[in-house]
Amino acid sequence: MFGGIVVGGDKMGKLYGFPTANLDCTKKEVKLGPGVYAARCSLEKKVYKAALVIKNMPAWRVEIYLVDYDGPDFYGSFLEVDPIQQVASVEKIYHKDELINKINQDILLVKEFFSTISKSTSLHS
Repeated sequence: MFGGIVVGGDKMGKLYGFPTANLDCTKKEVKLGPGVYAARCSLEKKVYKAALVIKNMPAWRVEIYLVDYDGPDFYGSFLEVDPIQQVASVEKIYHKDELINKINQDILLVKEFFSTISKSTSLHS
């Protein structure tokens, strides 16, 4: 588990319909390699399912997409992140349409992961 303050980024995710929170944190705090992870994130005492992206291209950064979040921007807020499982790799993509498809695919993988967890949990309840 790690956390960081949400800072401004290049806003490309928002431009393409996927607003992400860029976290101000270090590699030492995160302790994970590049990839797309299913995660749970706490924002203002509420927990969200999330797609966590850690990448080295062009520079190391951590971005979070909160699944089903439809609230205001939360720059300056502290976001706590609990990575659960890697669901995809990070790829170098050169075209907008390919990037949008990859983001959609990654979010779908995260949703499927949480759906699987919900089903297995309800079987044991």
